[in-house]
Amino acid sequence: MQKILIYSPKITERVQYIFDFVLNEFLGIAFEITGNIQFFEAATQPKINYSEQNSGSGIHLQSDEFMFENSLNPELKFDELNPVGKCFYALSRYEEYLPHPKDKHGRFSGVGKVYKTPFVDKWVLEFKKELSTKYPDLTFKKREFEFILTSDADQAWKYKHKGFMRTGGGLLKDLLKGDFSGFATKNRILKGKQKDPFDTFDYFKDLKEKHGFKMIFFWLLADYAEFDKNNPVNNPAFRHKIREISEWAEFGIHPSYASNENPAKLKTEIGRLEEILSKKVTKSRQHYINLSFPDTYRNLLANKITDDYTMAYADETGFRAGTSTPFFWFDLNNNQSTKLKVHPFCAMEVSMRNYMKLSKEEAITELVRLKSEIKKVDGQMMILFHNSNLNEDWTGWDKVLESVF
Repeated sequence: MQKILIYSPKITERVQYIFDFVLNEFLGIAFEITGNIQFFEAATQPKINYSEQNSGSGIHLQSDEFMFENSLNPELKFDELNPVGKCFYALSRYEEYLPHPKDKHGRFSGVGKVYKTPFVDKWVLEFKKELSTKYPDLTFKKREFEFILTSDADQAWKYKHKGFMRTGGGLLKDLLKGDFSGFATKNRILKGKQKDPFDTFDYFKDLKEKHGFKMIFFWLLADYAEFDKNNPVNNPAFRHKIREISEWAEFGIHPSYASNENPAKLKTEIGRLEEILSKKVTKSRQHYINLSFPDTYRNLLANKITDDYTMAYADETGFRAGTSTPFFWFDLNNNQSTKLKVHPFCAMEVSMRNYMKLSKEEAITELVRLKSEIKKVDGQMMILFHNSNLNEDWTGWDKVLESVF
């Protein structure tokens, strides 16, 4: 296989990382980097000159000074960067390491900042055309569009299997409020005469069997708290449900809200899922899409998580890292690439309805737009729909989900 030679006046971790993504991971092309301009100009193999000056040898890509640095530059402006620099800026989440306002959950908002198209993928494919024209003997990795559905099981059931205190307390509250209709509904569900509104797992299974996509469930196995309210971890029905679903769908941990303040909880929660399934847990997605750099990802790596699925905004659809292609996380504070593979998703039903205030019709239009953009780059379209958001106030959102097929 032919190897591309890259000239860079400084061979840094940042330069190595971005070309590893562009050439190796995305295009399937091997490469080596040299800092010797004479050796570069004398070489007869396919070449890329990544520097300020175009020597006339090989393909020239204009460099940015920050790619040769080890520290963060608070004055750096995305719009002023060249294409390779823009790609690194987006993939590394450079802006999220700089001082920025956070919402009440400590999250970085995507409003006005999210990339609405996978611009990184688009640029790489444009660059592929340039490489093909100049070096027609190069062969590239084949890409294919893929759809992946994910679901965060924040609560497996709304009323069932919650334990005596929580169930009894809910019934008593209905009686004290005079909500006899609610009391009667809960009773029917608890007695098995009516299906629990959050128990939509059969719907997902039928959808998967019909359309043949990959599905991943992320399980919240936290101690009960204000923002962590799943079923008791030791409940036999809950444990059975996790095992049952993991026979036909992939699984991952859904680290609790509380684990953001107490990282030790993550180890406990992973251990619980591994004990239930008797399998290693390597996938993760943060509860509330609460992702803070670099702490969240360092904590995942410390607990042997290899693949994270949190890369999106809670309040916007689109491409938080500018790509629909999985990539390895670059730790900017340590200035090095890591072994944590990041899998971006582009839309969540909560984002569309609760934050963006989209109607069901508008949400369908947005999903169609996102699918179109991703298909243009043969990328991976991953979306998130909770099992708890298909009935009651969410009636009709199953049709929004089905609009992607």
